[in-house]
Amino acid sequence: MNVTDERSIFVLVALCILTLVCFVLAFYYLRRARLIEDTPTSKIRSATQGYVELEGAVSAGEGGGLIAPLSGIPCVWFHYKIQQLQKSGKNSRWQTINQNTSEFPFKIKDKTGTCTINPKGAQITTEHSRTWYGDSAFPTHQMGDKHSSSLLQSMIQRRYRYIEQFIYVHDVIYALGYFQSQGGGREVPGSHQVTGEILREWKQDSDQLLQKFDQDGSGEIDLNEWQQVRKAATNEAEKRRSHLYQQPTVHVLSKSPNNQHPFILSTHSQKILAKRYRYYAVAGLLGAVISCCIVVTVAI
Repeated sequence: MNVTDERSIFVLVALCILTLVCFVLAFYYLRRARLIEDTPTSKIRSATQGYVELEGAVSAGEGGGLIAPLSGIPCVWFHYKIQQLQKSGKNSRWQTINQNTSEFPFKIKDKTGTCTINPKGAQITTEHSRTWYGDSAFPTHQMGDKHSSSLLQSMIQRRYRYIEQFIYVHDVIYALGYFQSQGGGREVPGSHQVTGEILREWKQDSDQLLQKFDQDGSGEIDLNEWQQVRKAATNEAEKRRSHLYQQPTVHVLSKSPNNQHPFILSTHSQKILAKRYRYYAVAGLLGAVISCCIVVTVAI
């Protein structure tokens, strides 16, 4: 086998792999589009427990809002990249040297209620993005004028690029994830279980237990005194269970334990997001067809 034959085989294998990858991506994005289109939008108050689709206006979480670290812009979620211009001969490229994504919870609200969003592990797309340039590995100013110079001039004069994406308070976002409701009397343990937990707590502090229930001063809890201990523990258990029943209901949307269910957050509407995934699917299918045609041509 000569060098030309080896190169031809290598090209054919590479094109076959590219064709397969394009087909996989096409079906991947098509499945995402259909999932978004076919999943009905739920109201927060009446949403079923499990995998649901929500839409709502964004508000800050319990700890308040965030400040984006590069630009100083107030937000509830951010993702940033710091990239350095790397040159090799006549070629140059941007190399990411630092990046981070916030994972602090925030809230969304519709007409029926409020839901806490835990963004950890989410696939987030947002229409809010800023890009600017500088001469240090961390911006020395919070936000430059992105219109002050052309892209080419910025790349020549400045060796660092800063990119930030945001979700702001009052944004309306589309959310597809795993919905759980906590509090409001849900999952309150039984009286027997809580009583057992209280008894174990009290036994860990034997001096306090004796001081409170050793009525005859014998230095130990006899059978009659133990009955009083159990009665007191039962009363305490009912108080704790009553307190749990009175806790407000908290709704949380997070990443599903089922890896087949994507966790998607987007400031784009459901319609725009589904259309975007369909465009990606068409692009993948076209890439697969073109690669396949090239494979046939080369093989012939």
